[in-house]
Amino acid sequence: MHPAVQRFNRLPSTGSELSWQNASETARKKAQSRAVLVRHLLTQEGGLPKAFELLVTNYRANLAPSTLMVAIEVLGKLPGRATIYNWCNAYKDNGINGLLPNHKGKAQTQYSWLARSLELYHSPNSPSFAQVSDQLNKEGYKAQHHQVRRFINALPHELGPQSPYRMGAKLYREKHKDHLLRSTDNIKPGVMYNGDGHTIDVYLAHPKTGKPYRAELTAFQDVASRCIVGWELGYAESTIDTLAAISRAIKVHNNVPAMFYLDNGSGYKNKLMNDDTTGFYAQFEIDVIFAIPGNARAKWIERFFLHMEDRVGKKFSTYCGRHHNDRHKQLVLKEAKQGKRKLPSVDEWIAEFKAFLNDYHNSEHPEVKGKTRQQVWDENVDRVPPVEGDFVMLPRETVNIRRGRFRLHQRDYSADFLHQFNGQELIAAYDMHDDSYTKLYKLNGEFLMVANLKSKTHAIPSSRVEQAQQKRLTGREKRLQVHLQEVRAQEASTRIIDIDAVTELAAPVNAITEQLTPVNIFDFDVAPAVPQHEIDLNELLDQPLLRKEHSYEL
Repeated sequence: MHPAVQRFNRLPSTGSELSWQNASETARKKAQSRAVLVRHLLTQEGGLPKAFELLVTNYRANLAPSTLMVAIEVLGKLPGRATIYNWCNAYKDNGINGLLPNHKGKAQTQYSWLARSLELYHSPNSPSFAQVSDQLNKEGYKAQHHQVRRFINALPHELGPQSPYRMGAKLYREKHKDHLLRSTDNIKPGVMYNGDGHTIDVYLAHPKTGKPYRAELTAFQDVASRCIVGWELGYAESTIDTLAAISRAIKVHNNVPAMFYLDNGSGYKNKLMNDDTTGFYAQFEIDVIFAIPGNARAKWIERFFLHMEDRVGKKFSTYCGRHHNDRHKQLVLKEAKQGKRKLPSVDEWIAEFKAFLNDYHNSEHPEVKGKTRQQVWDENVDRVPPVEGDFVMLPRETVNIRRGRFRLHQRDYSADFLHQFNGQELIAAYDMHDDSYTKLYKLNGEFLMVANLKSKTHAIPSSRVEQAQQKRLTGREKRLQVHLQEVRAQEASTRIIDIDAVTELAAPVNAITEQLTPVNIFDFDVAPAVPQHEIDLNELLDQPLLRKEHSYEL
């Protein structure tokens, strides 16, 4: 059974089923007061209009009977003409039950196709009322278009045209359901950062290939002031970009936040960031709150991304975000591929983004009236500087000490007196851009010494970033090579010759050839010998086949 039908069957009963027995005491008192007025008016001579005019006159002159005055006082005021007429008609049809406050009049006709129409209307394809009524008639029901429309429009919101079954549960929750209104006035600037990644809605020219691509913006926003304290632009959401953005935020503002409110992406929930011993959060003793997946309203930085795209992204012709012109975008990308148009560069986008950040920080704060975001940050920041004066962001991993040295990322490191820790497990902090040194710590975080690179081979790049990029390029080449082999195998599979079938076809021909007698047209005394050419079928099959080669551009 469809969930919409189940919800419809659980709806509370309303309408004419409401009776005096199941009505509340307050509803009964109102019905009795209405009945006093209705009975009085219906028993007067001259008809209802004349009786009502006389009642109004006596009530204004304070000459109405005491029972009528008490009834009007209970009701709060003397009802109007239309209300009195409706009460009289309801009393004639259903008696005193018709005067109950929640009485809805005549019950709706219960058609046999109600449940089936709900099931059809809330199907994934979102059919119209006409399509539902047509299908009902094909199935043997008698349903008209206006009847289906009137029935569904009269249902509660969760079963109507904008139900979660037609527009999706997530969109329905974000658009129609109530949500918490949260305030950040109890949080000081510098205490809590909100971080997230966002694929920008602009196609840029790739710095290396020049082809269109969409970069990934990793940003951290101070929750209290709404200022962007650190950001990084990369190819995709990665730990390297996350570390770069955080390190820039801590170093530039000389502040270590107490809490992070982060997304559930791979750039934030990995061993390098989240490990209890060597992770970045443990290194700086930062509490982390991970947002509920799919709940974008809980992240303040999502509104920043939306505002940023309206101010930055829409300035470029390759914009592909909300409300964009898809035909114009496709035309621009096509002309760029043909060399007729130049795509915006990364530097051009960064220049626009920096100008936007300057305006954004100097705009009014959404909660603190009369002050800008930058003023809120400068005046109230609760700054906690990092312990190291010359701050460098160093990710960490555990290493095992053997023979006075250890191996990290295919690199050997050693230091004086390191042999004293043979057999122990230490923490090595390393620089992503400089592999010439590492810092060693005990498991409790106590600093021990600096270990230097012992040996280096030319096969390993000097930078771990370059090594990661080279690994990604190698993996891409392997995937393309595998795909090329699959294409060639599929092409060759259509050219395979069945040897047994060919042999069977050739047998009758060979038999006829053996029965024929050679005839010489020219009778020479000395006839040159005619060479006999024998064709080996197996040798023919071993010959290489002509295949269509496929080329791939990296």
